[in-house]
Amino acid sequence: MFEHAANAKVQEGFARAHEERAQVLRAALTWIFSRRLTVRGHAVSRWA
Repeated sequence: MFEHAANAKVQEGFARAHEERAQVLRAALTWIFSRRLTVRGHAVSRWA
């Protein structure tokens, strides 16, 4: 991997990018699994 041969600034960049990707993934999963569609007053999972 590149992280092992990189200097400190590059390693910080890799770490920051990794955290940003994790935040996006968490937000996407939260959105997917928390969305509910209302059908005639009943909450229905989008996967139902």
